[in-house]
Amino acid sequence: MTEIVLKPELIKGLQKVLVEYEPANEDPILAAQYLSAVVGSIVATSGIPQEQQDDILKQLLDFIKYVYDQQSKSSEPPSDPQTGDAFGKWSPK
Repeated sequence: MTEIVLKPELIKGLQKVLVEYEPANEDPILAAQYLSAVVGSIVATSGIPQEQQDDILKQLLDFIKYVYDQQSKSSEPPSDPQTGDAFGKWSPK
């Protein structure tokens, strides 16, 4: 399984590269659009058969939603005091 480690340093580094490429990427939504376009391009040019590309793209979209949900929850105070940080592993099916 591939483990994904999402550290603040990585996010800041990616944002810096995007802003250096296009200063308008200071806007986080525009930066997210660029990152989404890069993901789509990588999958489309991977040389993997189209059926598998479609499945991989669906998995990536599900993973984006999972990360979004986790990050959204972490910005809210926990409702259960015993709730701790959680993170998981993702790998293509």
